Amino acid sequence: MLFGISGTELMVILVITLVLVGPDKLPDYARKAGRFIHSMRVRGQALSEQSNIDVHGLVRDSGINDIRKGLDDATQDVNRLLPPIR
Repeated sequence: MLFGISGTELMVILVITLVLVGPDKLPDYARKAGRFIHSMRVRGQALSEQSNIDVHGLVRDSGINDIRKGLDDATQDVNRLLPPIR
């Protein structure tokens, strides 16, 4: 399935396009559609990579890793004290 379109629906779209555009212009329109889809994929991938970089930078800059390390150390201290109490 491409864009949520089944095989039958895709065939109907292709036949209608062939009738409207004509067989001589169909390859040109198919090429343009392919280029458009490719450019959208590239832009989407770049946007996804940029957002991942931004999120990792925010986490690093926020100091949350230092807070997590402090909480882990505190948890280990509490766990060391618990066995003698039990």
